[in-house]
Amino acid sequence: MVSYDSNTFIDENNFTESNLDDYNMKYVEAVNKSNLLNLIQFFNASEEIYAMETARNYLTSKKIKVIIAIPVDFSELLIWGYPGLIDCISDSSDIKKIQENLNAVYDSIKIFVNQNNLTPQFDVSGYEEFSIPEGYSFKYNYNMVLVLSFMVIGVGMVSTILIIVQEKPIARLLLTPVKRAEILSAKYITYTSILIIQDLSLVISALVFGLYVVGSLFDLFLALFILGFSGLAIGIFISTFSKTKTQANQLFFATFLVLILLSGIFIPIDSMPIYLKIIANALPLSHGSPLITGIITKGKSVFGFDFFTLLGVSVFLVIISFIIFQRRKYEV
Repeated sequence: MVSYDSNTFIDENNFTESNLDDYNMKYVEAVNKSNLLNLIQFFNASEEIYAMETARNYLTSKKIKVIIAIPVDFSELLIWGYPGLIDCISDSSDIKKIQENLNAVYDSIKIFVNQNNLTPQFDVSGYEEFSIPEGYSFKYNYNMVLVLSFMVIGVGMVSTILIIVQEKPIARLLLTPVKRAEILSAKYITYTSILIIQDLSLVISALVFGLYVVGSLFDLFLALFILGFSGLAIGIFISTFSKTKTQANQLFFATFLVLILLSGIFIPIDSMPIYLKIIANALPLSHGSPLITGIITKGKSVFGFDFFTLLGVSVFLVIISFIIFQRRKYEV
């Protein structure tokens, strides 16, 4: 909440000051009484000149879901019987949450007007900074944000789950001076190159069909690449771990199902039990989706907690795959 409200009235005739009822703080009390709102921070803009800028940064980084701004003449207008406006700036990057956020603010207004015998009036407008410009389809943008993460990690897994367990020449190559690490490294290099081409094609196709990206295209490509590489690493891990093609396919479907269910897209991670939260936060899709969403809808940088988590998970899976491949026995 950012308050510009003044509780001092200056008489224009004799320039004397008088104190007004502080409706600003009365509304803060109503917010605290609402079961649907959680006041993260209150700013007095008359004392903190960068209050709104700080609040916008909180909104961009998803620390908060709504900014409630109280204008300078809020208390004065209510005292003189005029409408006192409250500006509600909701995060519109997730269209499913907009009405939920507005309902929470309505609840606090209901408490406020009941406590102070006022009549509520509402004027809803979008937050232009996070809205889709004219000429772009917000439905397409919203759906692409959801689909991109599934597509990239799914393609990475599908293309690699059988590259070790299926190929008979692997066993024969082991009879040559070629080292196991060189064989697996060649697989990683080959399929990483293919992944780069796939991600470039995906970004170009999405842009051609009307994807609006607030952030950098390079950040979007890098986010898709690191998410795709984590899928590639999972696929190679399954391929080195499995003994048959049937086992590899079964592990793929089971793993992909778990990734989707614990991605946080369909079931919020915050609503999960603690043990599922721990598992979900260790899986790549729960970090890939917010990473891509932040870049496309808010212009966030790719380099953050989600990116380095995906990088750490990928490196861990690569190391485990090399260890398993070094110790596996193959029959010619």
